[in-house]
Amino acid sequence: MSNETEDCSAALSRRLLFQRIFGTVGAAAVVAAEAKPAAATIKISKAAVAYQDHPDGEKRCGKCLQFQPPQSCKMVDGPISPQGFCRIFIPVQQTARPMAAPAVG
Repeated sequence: MSNETEDCSAALSRRLLFQRIFGTVGAAAVVAAEAKPAAATIKISKAAVAYQDHPDGEKRCGKCLQFQPPQSCKMVDGPISPQGFCRIFIPVQQTARPMAAPAVG
């Protein structure tokens, strides 16, 4: 009876060991997969956003939140002119500058 109990304990220990190993490996794989950013970004065609290589008044790619100098866009595929314009233009918010204190004198 004692041998039977020892065999059962040994099998249980091995099972527990394998469960922990596979659980740790699986958790590490999930964490590693989540840590990697997406390698490819899907971009929209110029035709789909009615891109033009000239501005629309004050609206131009160089003043857009999506523009990435010198000639790229986060959303639109292909080379983009800083003087261009498209339908998904989002103006960059200007940061407010603190007013200068009046001179005391």
